[in-house]
Amino acid sequence: MFILLIILSYLNVLFVFLPIVKSDFWIFRSLEYSRFQNFIISLVLEFIWLVYFSFYHQIDKITLALNIICLIYLSIKIFPYTILNKKEIKQVKTTNPDREIKILNANVLQTNRQYSALLAQIKSYQPDLIFLLETDHKWMNAVQDLKKDYSFFIEVPQENTYGMLFYSKFQINNQKINFLVKDDIPSISCQVVLPDKTQVQVWGLHPESPVPGESLTSTAKDKELSIIALKAKECDDPVIVMGDLNDVAWSSTTSLFTKTSRLLDVRKGRGFYSTFSAHHWFIRFPLDYIFCSADFGFIGMKRLHYNGSDHFPIFTHLIYHPNLENQQKKNIEPEREKEAKEKATQSIQND
Repeated sequence: MFILLIILSYLNVLFVFLPIVKSDFWIFRSLEYSRFQNFIISLVLEFIWLVYFSFYHQIDKITLALNIICLIYLSIKIFPYTILNKKEIKQVKTTNPDREIKILNANVLQTNRQYSALLAQIKSYQPDLIFLLETDHKWMNAVQDLKKDYSFFIEVPQENTYGMLFYSKFQINNQKINFLVKDDIPSISCQVVLPDKTQVQVWGLHPESPVPGESLTSTAKDKELSIIALKAKECDDPVIVMGDLNDVAWSSTTSLFTKTSRLLDVRKGRGFYSTFSAHHWFIRFPLDYIFCSADFGFIGMKRLHYNGSDHFPIFTHLIYHPNLENQQKKNIEPEREKEAKEKATQSIQND
């Protein structure tokens, strides 16, 4: 038992600190996902060590100390996304329908055919914008009735799990379908016009996942997020970036994205809102996001129920509130911007 505890403790330490290695290889980046799970494992191991010591008066002080270091490090990583932390986006109680924007963001799982479940959620929550990912031609055909209420749309169905469908009740200007990194992985860009005529720049993303079978490195994902971060930083309009980013909020990549773009994370101070996996509660991570510029206020957010996909949909209700910009605006970090520029221009190797 003593040797087993030592082995388990050192494995936990290895999994916690491997992502510190500056490598794009998938194993280093994927281990960033499970920070909350590692925190729970570290707690359990500390408890078992104390119980073991109380019975056998034997303990490995180095192992115990390393696990305590893990707990402190992981606490720092995940604390900003707990309800104990200060909210990054201020709650707004007053409403103005002409400046509000309700968004439903969902990775539908391409092989999922429970179309009616998703359509029922859309009918129930009545979002102004709908962004659907992993949508093939069957999904596009199944949701065509949405066009009765959503007169503006961008449709990029694909059969490689990177298709996307975007529907809007608001007027769309300057819509573009971009292939920023690879020829078969699209993203969308457009300006959405709110009822009060405010023009909001929207980017919809689904970068390549750094897992075996798709990509052995995170290079493509990091490059796409860095490109959008730099674009968002230079944009004069209010900005919203949304999608399945195939990354977790506390990762080095997402940290670089927010510090370069100066966009705000609606989750900070409100909870994880973990969206994947909908099938397994014990391996659940926040992968689907809404980021917005500092001139938005927060009205509400909800993770919706299971609809047949391996992701839960996310519903977010924001309000354009320009008076908040000076209160919420982030400072530019030149060294992070330089890093983002390097990632945005790096070459992509075919796996």
